[in-house]
Amino acid sequence: MADINNLAIKVYSNRDIFCYLSHKLPNQIRKIYKSSLYTKITNEKKKNIARFYCTSSISALIDNLPPFFITGLTDAEGSFTCIVKKSAAYRAGWRVEVVFQIALHKKDLELLKLIQAFFGGIGVISTSPNDMCAFKVTSIKQILNQIIPHFDKYKLITQKQADYLLFKQIVMLMEQGDHLKVEGIQAIINIRASLNLGLSEVQKLNFPNTIPVIRPCIPLTEKPHPEWMAGFITGEGCFFIKLNKGRNKVGVGVQLVFQVAQHIRDESLLKSFIAFFKCGHYVKPLNQEWGYFQCTKLSDNYNIIIPFCSQYPIRGVKAKDFSDWVKAAELINKGEHLTTEGSYKIISIKAGMNTGRKF
Repeated sequence: MADINNLAIKVYSNRDIFCYLSHKLPNQIRKIYKSSLYTKITNEKKKNIARFYCTSSISALIDNLPPFFITGLTDAEGSFTCIVKKSAAYRAGWRVEVVFQIALHKKDLELLKLIQAFFGGIGVISTSPNDMCAFKVTSIKQILNQIIPHFDKYKLITQKQADYLLFKQIVMLMEQGDHLKVEGIQAIINIRASLNLGLSEVQKLNFPNTIPVIRPCIPLTEKPHPEWMAGFITGEGCFFIKLNKGRNKVGVGVQLVFQVAQHIRDESLLKSFIAFFKCGHYVKPLNQEWGYFQCTKLSDNYNIIIPFCSQYPIRGVKAKDFSDWVKAAELINKGEHLTTEGSYKIISIKAGMNTGRKF
């Protein structure tokens, strides 16, 4: 934990974090915080309040959300997009908008709030009817000042890095005002043609002279940062319990499965997880565009995966699934899955995990 006074000063000086958390504080404490927001902490009363604050969510906001975790989660669930639409309100006839987004299920709304606070409170968090919510940043200034510096320093390592580099090129053109010129729109479209899924049919029809830029080649990183892995698992990982017929007297076989899924364009990255964890294997289902890193061996899950995820915690609701998974692992490690009572305990744990969890 950071020095208490320095941490409190850091809290007071960040209006965005204060505004996010202040509604959770008792009225009396909130009033003192509000009156002291931009003042230096000098008296014992403020120090005591700071100690209270450090036991609340602020410690997670400042100290416990590593930058590489943000990058890993973005590699899993983030996107860098550019929207180009016809608009009579613009001289060039087209409106250009860039969007950085991290989208998660609504059950992880609180995690998105922490991410927004990590970036200083910029952007917005929106919800949609399909039970999804997203942290979005569309301001060119905010993208230039917050998003780009982060991903330049803490680099993405999936093929999404190519999308980021193309996205950054478009942002730089917009910063110069090129999106307000006809020739600038074409330059952006040339980049947009290589970004994500490419151009829409309307864009292809309206820009027949488009020459797509060369998509950047992203080499395989030697070894992911552990916090990157924690963020990536938070987004794409899965902890589940597989039940089948067993040959024991209970008749129930139990298997713990740790799995990370990704598109086959990042097949090499997933295969590198075998060397990273020193366990597991890669699975590519037939006729599927997705592959999986899996670990199904009890000793590897118990001695490697569990200690890793305990040292570099995953976050959000998936952390609850991991916690339940660990409970099942402890029962299996003690041999209780071979008893009727133990089997019922594991079945009960499984029923409340993942899609069975009530939010």
